[in-house]
Amino acid sequence: MLTLSARTTITLEVFGHMIRAARLERKMPQAELAERLGVSRQTISAIEKGDAKVSIGAVFEAATIVGIPLLTDNARELQRLSTTVANLASLLPERARTIKVELDNDF
Repeated sequence: MLTLSARTTITLEVFGHMIRAARLERKMPQAELAERLGVSRQTISAIEKGDAKVSIGAVFEAATIVGIPLLTDNARELQRLSTTVANLASLLPERARTIKVELDNDF
């Protein structure tokens, strides 16, 4: 089982509260957000409580649906960030970019 630091736990809780506040500001019931996200209402409740067991994709999509920008809300800026990160990754030594698997065919 993964043990989270206090900082990570608090961050998850804060982010969950931000999602809840944005949802309520839009007068959107949990059931509606759940339907739009394709999950159960219980999953929305878990997201809003900062439950670390919820997938990061579901949390990010919930945030997007209720209008919380992730990194940036500008599509062009997000693409620029993506390109920058890809360029930085390409500068890493080859051994850091791929995992080589050695096969043992000695039967």
